[in-house]
Amino acid sequence: MATLSSPFWHQPAVERALTGARDQNRLSRAYLLVGPDGAGKWPTAMWLARCLLCAEPEGSRRPCGVCDSCRRVDATTHPDCHVLFPIRKSADEDDTEAFLSAKHADPFAVVRFASRATLAVDRVRELITELNKTSVEGGAKVAILFGADQMDRISQTVLLKSIEEPPPGVHFVLTAADSERIYPTIRSRCQMLRFAPVAAELISARLQAENGVEASQSDLIAALSGGGWGAAVALATEEAETRRKYALTLWESAFQAQASTLLEEIGKGFTRRGLDHTLEAFDVWAYCLSRDCARAAGIARTPGPAGGAAIRDVETGWDCWRILSNGRSVLRVNVLPRSAVSATFLALRARLGSRK
Repeated sequence: MATLSSPFWHQPAVERALTGARDQNRLSRAYLLVGPDGAGKWPTAMWLARCLLCAEPEGSRRPCGVCDSCRRVDATTHPDCHVLFPIRKSADEDDTEAFLSAKHADPFAVVRFASRATLAVDRVRELITELNKTSVEGGAKVAILFGADQMDRISQTVLLKSIEEPPPGVHFVLTAADSERIYPTIRSRCQMLRFAPVAAELISARLQAENGVEASQSDLIAALSGGGWGAAVALATEEAETRRKYALTLWESAFQAQASTLLEEIGKGFTRRGLDHTLEAFDVWAYCLSRDCARAAGIARTPGPAGGAAIRDVETGWDCWRILSNGRSVLRVNVLPRSAVSATFLALRARLGSRK
């Protein structure tokens, strides 16, 4: 695991940009950190906060990681470091405790809730009110909006003015998995730093070495992680493996079963699954489709199961990929998971010519 003073695991471009700006005392007033879940956006945001609030003189010794200011930033108790992250309105206190506990234990951790979490406008307004007050300790103030792409339009509109004209001494650090969901006017006022997906081979090797994951599972988990170490760890649990096995089994049987049997199985499996778990299943199916396409082209590393999609040509493969991508996208507009999954598999079966 990356240390407190070095949160940049396999992110050399981000590390060079930020340490260079620190050494020249030219840290930006607003950053937007973009990249896969668990790639290191949270520890980097906290590193920036420590840089700005550390008791050491400005320069390469910041952040020291041991002074009272640095320790309070890490504990999310510093009065001049304000942190927002998506939570559910119905369980704000429980979600806050769960999120911070997970991040304190592992800054690369990926925290997901059973239902949709947001950065609500009332919390953004409260943040701006605090930022307009005098610094408690007489120095800089830092606002971290983790998961800023979870803000709705009203929240982003409220935030925009403060980004355009930051209060004296205030620095903003926004993070996002999808920068396109953030207003262009906000993006244009931030220095954007992109976290590259870490190579699957590196993640797989680390899972085997540090988490004791078998090679047969670590390769699949690494492929599904999106290039984020924290996402890979979240997928290495027994609960995640159970969900993954269900998604794999569904794919292998989906194109041979009767349509009524398939829909019944989908109805049972996705009645209570949350958005994130359904998105996770779509990632498994995308992996399966890639494998089936490679197998059809004769370039698959292993023959794989007998079931799955019978890809006949490149055009069919691309059409199936578009169907999967569309099914994943509609989940973002409050479509019931089982409805999105059912419609996706029926469309895939139609494209592949299934008559059952």
